Amino acid sequence: MLISPLARKLCAAQGKNPAELRGSGPRGRIMAADVQHGSAKNTVEVAPSLRRGTLLANPATPPTRELKDGYYVYDAEVDMSALASISFPIAVQCEKLLEERYSLFDYIIRAVVKACMSTEEWKPERVDILLFERQGEQTTALPNAANMNIYRIARESAQKPPMPQDFRPDIVICDAHTTRTQVAEKLNVDTRPIFAMVVRGHTPKVGIRAGRTALQSHTLSYTFYAAAQSGVSASAANYIAAELHSLLFNPVRLLLLH
Repeated sequence: MLISPLARKLCAAQGKNPAELRGSGPRGRIMAADVQHGSAKNTVEVAPSLRRGTLLANPATPPTRELKDGYYVYDAEVDMSALASISFPIAVQCEKLLEERYSLFDYIIRAVVKACMSTEEWKPERVDILLFERQGEQTTALPNAANMNIYRIARESAQKPPMPQDFRPDIVICDAHTTRTQVAEKLNVDTRPIFAMVVRGHTPKVGIRAGRTALQSHTLSYTFYAAAQSGVSASAANYIAAELHSLLFNPVRLLLLH
């Protein structure tokens, strides 16, 4: 079992058993935040075939609702305190590169792409993203997002490139006020995204600048969807949902391209 020295001390001080905690660090390492927030291990097992390389698979997350329109549905919320704690130095760098623009959606996009590609069952040559912001009125197309690091995603989304003709996104990400009609208007009739995410809550998601580190809330609520008829099995979808939650909880991992 991997555990940081500080996390071990916190467990001893709080009378917690490290074996009962889920680690959010590299290779499942238990970090101080895992002890403080009490992220318990999920009892659902993940098939060994879903493990990739030396990265230990996270416990799977079962769907929270019945199958809806052919999608597995996962409602979740995550404490974004870790992102808030590193937002200042990141925002400073973004101000230098992006003329004072920094968006929580940049991290969300990176987390969704990284999570969806974390199993061997879904390995496309490219991953196309369609983002809906400002109550669905503003859309951003990000072709081939799998090869973008966090800063390139921020730069590309800041430029608001027009959506290419016949664009068929693999993943759709929306704010809470985007309607299904708005999404349908941007998609071809025969196009159904394989994954989708609806971001909820009142945490500011755009325009975060250096010096403005206070967030209205550190809790980010969202719903994640995975298409049941896309070649992705139920167990893989459960694993992806768990990996997405882990990445949002531990945003330092999002700074790495692989």
